[in-house]
Amino acid sequence: MQRFELAEWKRSPRLTDLRRTVGDLLMEGRHRTALDEVLRGLRRDPENLDGLYVALSVLTTSRTARLTSPEPLTEMQQWSALLAPVTTACSACDTRWYSTHAILFANNDKYSLPMNPVGIQCQKCRYTLCRDCLNARRPTSYTADVDAPEIVAGSCANTACDGRRLTVPVLPTGRPGATPMDPDAIEGVLVVRDGPIRPTTDDALAVVTRFLPLLPEDAPLLHIREARPGAMSDNAARDALARSLLLDLEREGVLAPDSWGRSRRMHILAGPEGDGDYLIVPVQRSLRRLSPAAPHAASGPGTYTYLLQILPLRGSWATLRDPRTGDFHEGTFGALSATAESLPGIAQEIIKRFERMGQSRRVMFFEGDCTQEQRLTTDDVYGIVTEGSASLSPYSEGAE
Repeated sequence: MQRFELAEWKRSPRLTDLRRTVGDLLMEGRHRTALDEVLRGLRRDPENLDGLYVALSVLTTSRTARLTSPEPLTEMQQWSALLAPVTTACSACDTRWYSTHAILFANNDKYSLPMNPVGIQCQKCRYTLCRDCLNARRPTSYTADVDAPEIVAGSCANTACDGRRLTVPVLPTGRPGATPMDPDAIEGVLVVRDGPIRPTTDDALAVVTRFLPLLPEDAPLLHIREARPGAMSDNAARDALARSLLLDLEREGVLAPDSWGRSRRMHILAGPEGDGDYLIVPVQRSLRRLSPAAPHAASGPGTYTYLLQILPLRGSWATLRDPRTGDFHEGTFGALSATAESLPGIAQEIIKRFERMGQSRRVMFFEGDCTQEQRLTTDDVYGIVTEGSASLSPYSEGAE
């Protein structure tokens, strides 16, 4: 998300309705309500300068005031994606904090040098090192007096800055990982946690609000699911899982068709509470929503069933099945929602997942969801995509 420059903050209004409201709440010690007011404003306008400035004012109040407040801030509030632009992150270890320097310097034309800063920063590119990383890089002296003053120094690691010295102020760097999206353009968010236990709404919100500009009031947008062990083992497996679950939501009428084409995939390793890996899939609103009475495939995207086949060195095209159960090998058979034009690209993704097998591969497509069919025949084939092909071909006997 965009970081804001100090010069822009200096030009922002000094007294607004938001500043008055938040100031009154802070006087009463109501930090949580104060930050809620700011976050609601940023939800409507994520790049509002006044909102970001006031948010940082709340976040940088004294630790004692926050701890003794009758309404202390919550973790979900403090690390909301809406606050990513005013976050400072260490370039070496990714430690994150909210620096008071932006507030101090925005209200004063003269710069003062803060004592004992949490970190130091390149004033050109904002390469930043936190105090711990600076200490780790400073050589230890065994001869200096215990009470001798320590000089904290460092140089910018970016070549374009030519070893520029790191100093203060330490200003916001922005927070990587937060995804900039218009909150009102989000149709839904699929939330999947690795493991057999479905996360609660609070569990899901703790992850989603950290990476997407949403608030707890947006909980109705969340569609929460669990994943069986191994279903999120790699990118291909996560994509297959997301496709399948999005298709289920389309069948339920919760999402418009072709939700896969309007989605992003975010893999979160061990969520904020360390309770497991998450897959977050925000889906943007469709510009065209089918009416409930319209046939599913009447416009653009349709439902197709895919089946991967391999060609052994000796023999004919065959499917991959579990020798014990007789079920199709995971990822070789399933249903999806897509346009006919996108099927060749989807087929190549499926083929690539099994490139380690070494044999020739192809993907057959059937119209509709045929995953519950007892038997599929060549007469049902909609088209075939072979390895390396960019087109969908009709089925023919003996085709290689």
